[in-house]
Amino acid sequence: MTASAANPSSRVAARNARVLRCTDICREHVRIEAELDGFPASAPGQFLQIQCHDSDDPAARLIEWTDMPRTGSAGGVASADETAWLRRPFSIADRRDAPDGRTQLEVISRAIGPGTRWLSKLRTGDTLNLTGPLGSGFRIAEVNRPMVLVGGGVGIPPLLYLARALAARGAADVTCIFGATTRDLLPVPLRGEPTSDSTPTPCVELPGGAPYPTLVTTDDGSIGMRGYTTQALSTWAATRAAAESTLVCACGPDGMLRAIARLTRELRMACQLCIEKPMACGLGTCLSCVTRIRDGRADGGWRWALACTEGPVFERDALLEYAS
Repeated sequence: MTASAANPSSRVAARNARVLRCTDICREHVRIEAELDGFPASAPGQFLQIQCHDSDDPAARLIEWTDMPRTGSAGGVASADETAWLRRPFSIADRRDAPDGRTQLEVISRAIGPGTRWLSKLRTGDTLNLTGPLGSGFRIAEVNRPMVLVGGGVGIPPLLYLARALAARGAADVTCIFGATTRDLLPVPLRGEPTSDSTPTPCVELPGGAPYPTLVTTDDGSIGMRGYTTQALSTWAATRAAAESTLVCACGPDGMLRAIARLTRELRMACQLCIEKPMACGLGTCLSCVTRIRDGRADGGWRWALACTEGPVFERDALLEYAS
């Protein structure tokens, strides 16, 4: 994963994948592993658009837009019978390539609406239709520097994939900070009990056997440190002699990302943010995922950018929404 590997290939596949496993990893999250042929090169931070209904579903018929009332789900539109019509975006949580050209992909889904509930019921041998890889991922030009991977809830998956990629490149000084509201909503497998103080330990099973120590935080203190990922990052930085050389890569809820942006700016750390936006198409067509970025060539010094094509990973200081 070089500096240009934020989007290592312009190729996008629209394929059927075979589900290998759909495993409960905590109260509301499942890990879906699927296999397909000839999947293009990808990078951590890129994502998939996944069809969340059966391809041969008899409900997949021509209906009027007015017959498709909006649900409370953040992902888009569902019909009265809870068929999720729009694809849902999911960060790639891991990728494994076999010598025979087959690729295994993982995503982590939290069942909160009709689309994700459908995903949680997948079983071995089922078909999963997906499009990807999409977007631009993390840009890591230099691995010989301290790095901290900060993820909150369903923002953790792209950082798992990033941990694998960094380990493959020989990055040594990497620490993970993963947060959740409570113990049974932490969507990662554990190797051991996380510490309740600020000591990172290899307590999380990271893809590819990445050996990086991890701090776990929960809002209620039911596992790991009591508090937020920002508190863990601040505590970690206080133990480092040259924290200013650190690169922070973060993904999570908008409030967490805003707090991480403020803190890393105060600590003079470089920071890349993988933002979360509603994405109906993931291809730059629907314009539902716009965000304002700095651009000295544009009138007023800023312009609209699409999180699905120029992002979802941006440099912190490019994002006007996270400027203060």
